[in-house]
Amino acid sequence: MEADVPEVVVDDVAELDALADVAGAGRERVVLAAVALLLRRYTGTAEQVLSWTGGTVAVDLTEDRPFADVPPRVRSVTGPLPPADPGLPLSGVVRCALDVSGPMWTVSVPDCPAGLTEPLHADLAGLFAELAADPARSTADLLPVCAYERTRPVVADPHPDAVLLADRIAAHRSIPAAFAAQVAEHPARPAVLADDACLTYRELATAVARTAAALTPGGAAALLCGHGAATVTALLAALAAGKSYVPLDPTYPRARLADILLDSDAEVLLVDAEHEGLAAGVLADAGRDLPVVHIGQPGDADLTGLAGPAEPDDIAYLLYTSGSTGRPKGVVQSHRNVLFGIANHVRNFGITPADRTSVVTSFGFDMAVTDTFGALLAGAAAVPVDIRNTGLDHLTSTLDRHRVSVYHSTPTVYRYLVAGLGDAGRLPNVRAVLLGGEEVTAHDVALARRHFAPDVVFVNGYGTTEVSFVAQNHIGPDERPGQAVVPVGHPMSGIEVVLVSPAGRPACLRGEVLARSAHVAPGYWRRPELTEARFVEHRGTRAYRTGDLATRQPDGRLVFLGRTDRLVKIRGFRVELGEVEARLAALPGVGQAAVVARPTAADEREIIGYVVPAPGRDVDVTAVRTRLAAVLPDFMLPRAVVVVPALPMTATGKLDAEALPVPGTPTAGSTVDGTADELERVVAGIWCAVLGLRAVPRDVSFVELGGHSLQLAVVQRRLRTALGTEVPMTRLFEHPTVAGLAAYLRGAPADTEHTEHAVRRAADRMRRRREARR
Repeated sequence: MEADVPEVVVDDVAELDALADVAGAGRERVVLAAVALLLRRYTGTAEQVLSWTGGTVAVDLTEDRPFADVPPRVRSVTGPLPPADPGLPLSGVVRCALDVSGPMWTVSVPDCPAGLTEPLHADLAGLFAELAADPARSTADLLPVCAYERTRPVVADPHPDAVLLADRIAAHRSIPAAFAAQVAEHPARPAVLADDACLTYRELATAVARTAAALTPGGAAALLCGHGAATVTALLAALAAGKSYVPLDPTYPRARLADILLDSDAEVLLVDAEHEGLAAGVLADAGRDLPVVHIGQPGDADLTGLAGPAEPDDIAYLLYTSGSTGRPKGVVQSHRNVLFGIANHVRNFGITPADRTSVVTSFGFDMAVTDTFGALLAGAAAVPVDIRNTGLDHLTSTLDRHRVSVYHSTPTVYRYLVAGLGDAGRLPNVRAVLLGGEEVTAHDVALARRHFAPDVVFVNGYGTTEVSFVAQNHIGPDERPGQAVVPVGHPMSGIEVVLVSPAGRPACLRGEVLARSAHVAPGYWRRPELTEARFVEHRGTRAYRTGDLATRQPDGRLVFLGRTDRLVKIRGFRVELGEVEARLAALPGVGQAAVVARPTAADEREIIGYVVPAPGRDVDVTAVRTRLAAVLPDFMLPRAVVVVPALPMTATGKLDAEALPVPGTPTAGSTVDGTADELERVVAGIWCAVLGLRAVPRDVSFVELGGHSLQLAVVQRRLRTALGTEVPMTRLFEHPTVAGLAAYLRGAPADTEHTEHAVRRAADRMRRRREARR
């Protein structure tokens, strides 16, 4: 049965004969060569094998050459070549490419999605038109843009006020100029609603101007401050003074902060009162004697210079990401590119001054750039929440108290948030949920509809620090996700996504994501070799090779598949396993090292390190992890370090990751079942419930058992419920074992009689639950 599609017919026999004459081959070879080239364009596969009921041919397209040289290279594998009659309907060829019986032959395309018929028709017709016009044209230049790759809009009907705002944002010359316009228009509106301060636009502008007055123009300013109004003030002050800003996350080890400070060549350090001591330590570690400026001193200020001297192509910030060479790399971004991304964000989410947006991610990541400036450049309010220090319950209460309307985080944080709401809990003011950094599922969509506004819009976003958002998938309240893993969606306005093969050729269906836009980052800070490798020119426009793999569906949406290199996502953070491996290999006593990321039972990923001791040396894995913790942030720290006699290799000499032993749960030390202390039993029971373990050792850290900071926030919540005791997150980090935490709880200021009674009650509940499960 023939496909019900329009036919494209080669009715100009003279053109087909002309191509055959130029190629010195018959019509059938010309047609087969064209089909093979079309399939290479779709699949990225250079060696094409075309088969039909009468035989098989092979076409090697590894090297590009003039098309006229290709037909003679069509090699028959089995059987005679099929005839190519005058008036050959090309729809027959296309149907064959869909693995449907056609009048000539059957071509099998691996992993070929349904819905390709029409674009294949159009692209094959376009290919023959190009060849007829220039038979000598190189095969590298054929079909630069296919019908299959048409860009679709992200949002059909954005809010009209947001469209006007977006246009105004994009028209400003710099970030502080756009901010100054909002200060002039909405001085009394709330700008930042944070734990350390709630500021109107005028109050924020005053703090910014006073801080900026202490800075000299040009160069970079490092920021070391808490996740709140202080950081917002500091980064705007740096920009208003004509400087770029470099966030230093105070939760990172001092050694890593010192590395970033040195690499960025910052000229001044902006700090808040809470982190003055840490700042002094970082400066000492870096061997730098920089001027230190305190953020947001009280008093009036002259706001006439708030717009600052920055020009569109000046550097706005350096954000440091994990580096494959063993040290972080700084991504440089310009004012022009930030304004472009924020204008897209405001337009797509319909952000107006009535909105309040969450800022959950560290200011050292580009998520926070989008959330902060997406609010402040549109007259809305930014709501920073530091869940690492305050926990998940505080996140919930803050979103509710400040009536946050646009929520943005990684899927991991989001899932902990909604789990804490319970079955009936709601945040009815949240009208848009934006997730990014990890795989998103249809269940995540269902959770949004259950816990947020009835007409909530769910968005799965994909991007990189080097481009910001590349693609988004907006799912309205009446739409179904359609599949278990939610696609990352259509390319953003002003960004073209080209999928390329390992050889760098465009591929319609599957390949590495190449983000082509005038607004990709200028490059990496003082890393010209890395910049040259990842930032390329594609058809006359700058593009960034992301290293991510994706497929393109017939409706134009992209589906993320994974990485082409060793970069992984751990709870939404980008981690180059090569950096962790380099740090591990450099430690004393380590001869060889390998690092892998393994899936966990909770559908997450954890890093595991493997070491081969140097000859004549022993390796203390506890000391190894302690040394790593001094230079790596917690999300990069291996859950376990395993000593092995040798690293297994494949037949080709590569690391055989599958042959590496899978570490079990640490069993050293006495378990909770071996102690009579009821408080330890309660703490251990909570740990077991959160980590999904049957028992835990009393003297092994939470991280070594596979836990991370978000799970520790759940521990915080359950301790409050079980014992009525509020344990700050900082104390949970300081006392990472069952024994240590129990000892802290015994000595914590509290009503001793109340605490003992709560412990007995909690222990009784746990005992009854254990008995009920028997």
